[in-house]
Amino acid sequence: MSKSSEEQKCLLVLDGTALAFRAFFAIRNLTDQQGRPSGALFGYISSILRALQDHPTSHVVVAWDLPSPTFRHKMDPEYKANREDLDEDLAVQFPWMREITELMGIPQISQKGYEADDLIASFAKQGPKNGFHVRMFSSDKDLSQVVTEEALQCPPPRKSDSETILMGPNEIEEKFGLPPEQMAEWQALVGDSSDNIKGMPGVGPKRATALLKKYGNLEDLLTSGPDEEKGKLAENLKNHADDVRHALKLVTMVTDLPLGDWDIYQMQKPDIEVLQGFCEDHSLNTLSVRLSEKFGGEEDVVKQNKNVNYVESRRYQTVDNTKDLIKLKKNLSRSKRFAFDTETTSTDAMTAKLVGMSFCYEAGHAYYVPCMGEKAPQGPDGESAVDFLKDLLVDSSIGKIGQNFKYDAHVMRENGAPTSGWCFDTMIAHSILYPLSRHNIDAMALQHFGLKKIPTKEILGTGKKAVTMDMIDVETVSEYACEDADICFQLFLQLEKEIKDKKLESLFYEIELPVAEALIDMECAGIKIDTSSLENMRIRLEDHRNKTMKKIFEMAGEEFNLNSPKQLGPILFEKLEIQKERKVRVGKTKTGYKTDAATLEKFSGLEIADLILDYRHTTKLISTYLEALPRFVNKKTQCVHSSFNQALVATGRLSSSDPNLQNIPIRTEEGKEIRSAFIPLKDDWDMVSADYSQVELRVVAHLAEDDSLQAAFKNDTDIHAHTAAAIEGLDIKDVDADMRSKAKAVNFGILYGMGPHRLGQQTGMSFMEAQDFIEQYFEAFPKVKEWLNKTLETAREKEEVKTLAGRSRPTPGVNSSDGRVRSSAENMAVNTPVQGSAADIIKIAMIRIHKRLAKENLQARMLLQVHDELIFDCPKDETNKLCNLILEEMENAYPLSVPLKVDIGTGKNWAEAH
Repeated sequence: MSKSSEEQKCLLVLDGTALAFRAFFAIRNLTDQQGRPSGALFGYISSILRALQDHPTSHVVVAWDLPSPTFRHKMDPEYKANREDLDEDLAVQFPWMREITELMGIPQISQKGYEADDLIASFAKQGPKNGFHVRMFSSDKDLSQVVTEEALQCPPPRKSDSETILMGPNEIEEKFGLPPEQMAEWQALVGDSSDNIKGMPGVGPKRATALLKKYGNLEDLLTSGPDEEKGKLAENLKNHADDVRHALKLVTMVTDLPLGDWDIYQMQKPDIEVLQGFCEDHSLNTLSVRLSEKFGGEEDVVKQNKNVNYVESRRYQTVDNTKDLIKLKKNLSRSKRFAFDTETTSTDAMTAKLVGMSFCYEAGHAYYVPCMGEKAPQGPDGESAVDFLKDLLVDSSIGKIGQNFKYDAHVMRENGAPTSGWCFDTMIAHSILYPLSRHNIDAMALQHFGLKKIPTKEILGTGKKAVTMDMIDVETVSEYACEDADICFQLFLQLEKEIKDKKLESLFYEIELPVAEALIDMECAGIKIDTSSLENMRIRLEDHRNKTMKKIFEMAGEEFNLNSPKQLGPILFEKLEIQKERKVRVGKTKTGYKTDAATLEKFSGLEIADLILDYRHTTKLISTYLEALPRFVNKKTQCVHSSFNQALVATGRLSSSDPNLQNIPIRTEEGKEIRSAFIPLKDDWDMVSADYSQVELRVVAHLAEDDSLQAAFKNDTDIHAHTAAAIEGLDIKDVDADMRSKAKAVNFGILYGMGPHRLGQQTGMSFMEAQDFIEQYFEAFPKVKEWLNKTLETAREKEEVKTLAGRSRPTPGVNSSDGRVRSSAENMAVNTPVQGSAADIIKIAMIRIHKRLAKENLQARMLLQVHDELIFDCPKDETNKLCNLILEEMENAYPLSVPLKVDIGTGKNWAEAH
């Protein structure tokens, strides 16, 4: 690449449409506080910021496709005809992308009848004449045609820590085997299935390169090739020459579009407050910080969230000698409470090494005690700082404040200093005060204090270059650790008051904090796994997968990469043409055919589609459980120690991670076999499972005050058969399995906004039958309909709903004029009081059981919580006592108007107990 070109002005051109699609498929299921999709928007802005970081320049433009047809569609009606309609979740985000681009001060361009690629190609071709070196931020191979020394292609990095790639003529030739000026001919030969452009049959990328090198150009190949080549290739060159010439016209980029005065592509300085307002509206907190960093100064970040109660002055101290350590302990002992945080070598608390501890008992003042290296202080008798302070840490009369204190409690326990007296957790408090916000300390500092704290990645780095905290100099770690403790303490001062003002003391102090203490013991206990049974299952399933794969290859008539949609799609839809048998329209994206599960399920019953779904299911079981679970076994305890998260799910449900033990399949035989590998700690112990029976429906019966539902639960009647009998007007003994199945679908579906379309899909009913069935349901249970209406009415009025324990969840989208947003918010408004109340109930039960186990000095251990189920293990001589204890506490956890019922079982493993 020419160095002289760098002396010119630089114009950065971005393919907005391509970036939007790329972001949409990379980030799914992300929504903002109003329930609107935001994943593509988040990814798009992130890509823009990365482009501006990697290619700094004053001149930038984003090129967009328009929804109207282009000249290529007029040339060929089949051009892109196989593309599916634009996904609604992406369509709704396009206007926001255009809006944020404008707010960032970045010019935009589109032209009717042409694609964004044509505009980018025109910039590349015309740039040097206008005194500009051009960089094309796009990975589209079409643009390789116009790459020159002064117009480089810059593919967007695949990962945040990926290096920047610049592709000039040499790089294009190295990648494709041909120079840029021959790339259009190469594309015409190869074709493009995503654009429905047919190339030369039997000619793939490598062969196209070889043929063009041999003949020099496409026209000579098409005229001389039929005589000089042999066999099928010669025949295809003769019969399809005009098809390829037509393809050449379609793939060749337009380079002479009028672009106007190039000065209009200079970026304008954006209004930071407007940018922050946009980010707040779309719940893009982290991007708000990044945009402020890029386009403003630190003062812009703090301006909007300035808090008069935040103490800005700092007095941070590294405690690195005995005298200061003694003084710190004396001051901490005199304080009523202090914030405590640890710095470690890993996010896995069970294996992390303690690098240091930080403390704060007064806003703006914090202390860091190194626990490694030369600066680690000793106590007066030569003991370590941890040993010197451990009586203070275990003293429950002195309150400890943490940010996710479960982690710090584990770390200190592993380092011989158990903690007690945890009186506040800023992460948990924030999650019940602001359930739709982010609860990490960086986001909270920005939200409440307008403070951009020291980013962890600034200290540790990212990707392959990342280091651990013990490798950083003590003073750098000290500044970072003291800031964490200080912010945690100051957040405590603010959030404690908000908890009181919003009357959430009972939820926070009587449910959330005590359940965190129970979770500490659960996570520490872990659960034992029989790795040999998982290994035997893995070997058996791998054999099954290999046989399945062999059958697929036999049916396809060739071997290919089954995990590659790019290779699978042409096999299914071009070679085998399975869509013709089912008369199903084939979906395509810009990268090729859709081969996701939803697409393949349309071909259910066709052997090859069923085999591929089976292959994928087996592969997922192997990778997610059979290979992954043994890697989580702690070498010291020989158990798996999952982490239970209190602040991730807005309804209050606990989630599980590292590993996630809540998603193991329940109803499949493979799922049961995986669960059978979860065994008690000792051979002569039992596994115990206690599962709430239909707790969410019982909550509905309580909330709706429906006499019929309540009577069914009070009489211990099969609720689904009862529902079917009420709908059909039958005696319960006359209800058959099909009736019960339909009633069950409605009973649970009603909590998630199920309409006739989805009910029909699940039950096989027609739309009209399903609609009638739902209407009959509400006629049989009128108070359920009244409760649903009242709940939505309250949600619209107050824009929030609450659980029985007082947990609040905002529902801002419930009054949206956007039907999809409104529908999603309405479903959330109905589901939250039910699912959230069920979550609160099982937390109360866990707290009571945890206390009883300690009080009665039982060896039994509570191991897992899986939604409505609790898992224990215990010595066999404690099993009966434990079962009675569990039943008593779970069935009396909350005074519903209907009884809570628990199904309890025992066995030698989880599957047997369940």
